[in-house]
Amino acid sequence: MRLNPRYLVVFCVVAELRSLSRAAEVLHLSQPAVSKTLKALEDAVRQPLYKRTPQGIALTEAGKALLPYACAVNRSLAQATRFIEEKRHQRVPSLEVGLAWSLIPRYQVALLHWAEAQQSHCAFQLTHGTTLELIAQVYQRDLDGALVLGGSEALPEPLQARRLTTDEAVLVVAPSHPWASLGGVALGQLENMTVLVPQRNSRLRLRLEEFLERYGIVPRRWVECGSLFGVKVAAAAGLGVGISARSFVQPEIESGTLRVLWIEDPGFTLGVHWVTHPEGSLNLATRELLGSLWRALSTPTGASQALAVGE
Repeated sequence: MRLNPRYLVVFCVVAELRSLSRAAEVLHLSQPAVSKTLKALEDAVRQPLYKRTPQGIALTEAGKALLPYACAVNRSLAQATRFIEEKRHQRVPSLEVGLAWSLIPRYQVALLHWAEAQQSHCAFQLTHGTTLELIAQVYQRDLDGALVLGGSEALPEPLQARRLTTDEAVLVVAPSHPWASLGGVALGQLENMTVLVPQRNSRLRLRLEEFLERYGIVPRRWVECGSLFGVKVAAAAGLGVGISARSFVQPEIESGTLRVLWIEDPGFTLGVHWVTHPEGSLNLATRELLGSLWRALSTPTGASQALAVGE
């Protein structure tokens, strides 16, 4: 028996949206046509694949087992369509990459150097965000890949993370701060301090909050600074003790506008990871561009374009 791949595409969309009517809108079909297609697929499988519930479409066990294969066909057809459209219109392949805010000083220049070298045959777009935001955008295929701090834990399937190097979470203070000459501190010393933190979904902030909550450490005051840039400004102004990645504040450390304090407690060395979908699910042009970018970032030449940070 030769199965019509269109049946699988319709089934995948219905399962994702949990609604025949919404799937019909997305697929530009009538609802009866969607129902007829699903019936034909069930006849081929010889088992019911879904049932209607007050909450929408629910898959049977047979439907759940078939879904990964159906969605793989849907992705492949979408990628083939994109490939054909690019060839038909002779468009330059595009690459959309995310860079975590904390890694901007370390990798922004390297990424832009690579993009400049590729400009004749690649349209490059760089997006900044927190690690969690960028992972979500890669998962939704709004980005082709992202360079993030941490983020390898509990990645949504089928995303993959490749470790590039490491960075270190540190505390930063103004040169006039009483802690400026300490060198290192245990986080228990934050008990009566004002702590400067970035936005709520920052990986660095989450790591700090989890540690303090686990050990019952309560700072005198939390000050949300909106971003790691805001943390740097507030710390340099002497408003408190800030959390940051070492590479992010390296320029300020070298210029003397900030002092860095290494965290004596374990668990604050984070991996720098490259997050993408598996190669097999990417079209050829995207796969080749991402491979070229990875090689540029992971070679000594690429590393020399980024800010050097002690491992």
